[in-house]
Amino acid sequence: LHVRSRRQRQMCIRDRRRRDAALVTAASAADASAADMSGATAAIVLAGGRASRLDGAAKPLLDVGGRTLLDRAVAAVAGCDPIIVVGPPAPVQGEVVWTRETPEFGGPVAGIAAGLARTESADVFVLAADLPNAEEAVALLRRHPPLAGGEDGVCLADDSGRMQWLIGLYRTDALRRAVATLPDGGRDASIRSLLAGLTIRALPAGALAADVDTWDDLERARATVQAPTRNGTDADHDNGTDALRGSAPNEETT
Repeated sequence: LHVRSRRQRQMCIRDRRRRDAALVTAASAADASAADMSGATAAIVLAGGRASRLDGAAKPLLDVGGRTLLDRAVAAVAGCDPIIVVGPPAPVQGEVVWTRETPEFGGPVAGIAAGLARTESADVFVLAADLPNAEEAVALLRRHPPLAGGEDGVCLADDSGRMQWLIGLYRTDALRRAVATLPDGGRDASIRSLLAGLTIRALPAGALAADVDTWDDLERARATVQAPTRNGTDADHDNGTDALRGSAPNEETT
């Protein structure tokens, strides 16, 4: 009986060690999964503006070169997880998460706040859905080295050197802290007020920062951007040197 009791104790100890090891393995896997989720780069596409200078047209659905501006924006951030589109649901090529700012038409900062609520990523692209050159613009951001320790983000700058904040890559936590300092969740706040306290590097982009705000901008874009080629890319620019030259993104939630 004494021998049997000792064997039973040994078996219980082995079983307990196996259970403990299994729990540690499961916890490590969960931690790794959480790290992967937080380490991924997300994207927020702002597509909920009034388009007042386009007579209220659904600007993200305007066709340029055989694709909508929204499709161009979503294609530009392909590979991001999640891709969050802030605006009314609409046809789009690609897998996206839809959300709306509160209240609707509350401005770009409210749109960014709504997008931030749907991701736990470490970094996030912020992109307006009115950029004919969205893919080239984001490609320029992707070529930038990883954000340095003292940087909160990087955005493009237009021909005049003006920073175009709605074409940028930012630290998610920095944006969250900035939103928290604004009243009403950022409703009707300007992008400048959101980012004023952050350290953001500007990348010269010239014409790649041009957007579509007016009918003239749209016609200019359509005259410059060609339809997709057989391999699915646009047959137009040479690294943006021949790209659309037009107005720079404004502070409307586009």
